[in-house]
Amino acid sequence: MLDVNRNTQIVINDDLLRKIVYCIEKAIGDDLQQYLRENHRETNNAIILLRGDNINTNLRTHVVKDDIDLVPFQRYGWSGRMVIDRKEHITYSIMTEGTLSGVPKKKNRENPHYLQSVLYVENKDCIAKERQMTLEDFGITIFDTDVLEQDFEKISQGMINVEEDYKHYIIAYKAENGEIKDIKLRFLDKDFNIVDEASLMQYIKPDFARLTDIGPSEDTDEDAKPDKKGLVAIKSGIKPKLREIEKKA
Repeated sequence: MLDVNRNTQIVINDDLLRKIVYCIEKAIGDDLQQYLRENHRETNNAIILLRGDNINTNLRTHVVKDDIDLVPFQRYGWSGRMVIDRKEHITYSIMTEGTLSGVPKKKNRENPHYLQSVLYVENKDCIAKERQMTLEDFGITIFDTDVLEQDFEKISQGMINVEEDYKHYIIAYKAENGEIKDIKLRFLDKDFNIVDEASLMQYIKPDFARLTDIGPSEDTDEDAKPDKKGLVAIKSGIKPKLREIEKKA
């Protein structure tokens, strides 16, 4: 029997969260740098979507196993993934903090954002610590129950049994210069009020190479010289590109 506290408290799966954070950190750091090294484009507009593609690919490679799977879904030409923990009956979505904060603020939607549908179905019985104004109070389009439930069915494709009391958590992160600056696990009610939250910064692996970097200024385009051990050099010009890309995210 599942704990009744699931409606008010986050359930921590330490091993899973560690792996998910690794997937995000790798996607916005090493994976993105590798792409920029290997693809010299005049513009890098594809990077914004590539970050999500990298995260989803890493999840498939490093997270999917036994009771952990991915739920694939389509949203009007965009492909998304949610992580599902079948043992703990929890689903996870991953997005930037900016994207998360913008979802409940957008008015006049013709269709619900996938997170609106998921939170309504999975977290409608959850109790926020401090209830703010509802989405309707802010003038946000409120969709009928049947619209949200039908949309959830399209998203879950039968992979999530609503009778098994699944809860949904959001992993929201802030990134700068190819590094995670903040990352949290957020448990929200159907109106996007905070039920519970936890920092995931303890899962970030320190980059000692960056901490001890005394090489050329990151604003130059000169190749960094390899050290005596023959390590592969990384162009320092990549960091300015990452800064420019993240401003557009």
